Amino acid sequence: MKLKGENSASQSSSRGEDFSAANIMGIFGTGRSGSSWLGSIVSSHPEVAYRFEPFHRLKHLPAVAQAQQRLESAELTEQDLAGVYQVLLPAHPRVERPPFFPKTYAMNWGKTELRPLALRFEILQHVFQSFYSFKKVFPPLVFKEVTMESMMTNVLEKTSMKVVYMVRHPCAVVASSLKGQKEGVMPVGRHAILDKLLSKYEPDIAEQIIPQLPHLDALDKETLLWRIDVNKGMAAIQKYPHALLVVYEELCDQPIQVSQRVFQHLGLDFSVQTEAFLTQLIQPELSKSKRWREIGIGQYFSVFKNPALVKNKWKDTLPKESQAKILNWVKDSAAFTQCARIGNWE
Repeated sequence: MKLKGENSASQSSSRGEDFSAANIMGIFGTGRSGSSWLGSIVSSHPEVAYRFEPFHRLKHLPAVAQAQQRLESAELTEQDLAGVYQVLLPAHPRVERPPFFPKTYAMNWGKTELRPLALRFEILQHVFQSFYSFKKVFPPLVFKEVTMESMMTNVLEKTSMKVVYMVRHPCAVVASSLKGQKEGVMPVGRHAILDKLLSKYEPDIAEQIIPQLPHLDALDKETLLWRIDVNKGMAAIQKYPHALLVVYEELCDQPIQVSQRVFQHLGLDFSVQTEAFLTQLIQPELSKSKRWREIGIGQYFSVFKNPALVKNKWKDTLPKESQAKILNWVKDSAAFTQCARIGNWE
């Protein structure tokens, strides 16, 4: 399968540009794992092009759908990454997520204000792409996706693409997911296929749990989805040196140190601009003053939050019996045990 842009990628390579796994990198995680925050941290690098959930948000575009198929294909090769890079490179308001940071390779002026208009009016999408796409520079590109552990596993197995996998305490993830579902901003579609997911990925417990599914509530189902996804993700990243695990709570406790580890893994320097962004977040009065930079982004999805204040917020909002219920579903999971140790989960 040839992806749009493969020829131009090859031509650029002949000019000395190296379109390989070194040019495209991925951040993966479950929904509500903090991967958007980590994505913004990486996006703060002045030389990085960041794409927010392109395979979810641009799946209606044939070239992007083909790129996803290639990354999930058993026939994926290292050479295919050049084509995927070229498909994801053009700017699009659906995958360019604020806050926007100054870049060394492209204009940034007016991007925050134009994006919500471009999302609403299709004609302005072309204006957005024309203004903010880079035509002669090929920066490192990092994309962020959620609930795509199968894609991540395939990419790690068949290429040398650098990958970061984000995990957060299951109580925090479930509490946040349920809140989002109540507000109508988080999906519930995977509940309907939970039996199939259990049979495929958790066969040891599927026979016992599947008959109970009609009697389980949303909290139970979201917890089981966390268990399936994280067990699958952890099994993959433990096998490959080009994968890095980041536990959300550890990032909250040591934002600069853990971010430095992420940048080192991705082969990037830790920029002054990134350090300044992180420093803002530990000062609540400054982070609030910067919320204007997230025009069109509701508080639920904001990355301008003090990590020390939000890390354990779920402990105050999630009833104790619900916390116990969640932990009962996951406590025998090896992935839970390992992440609990790293993140100092109580």
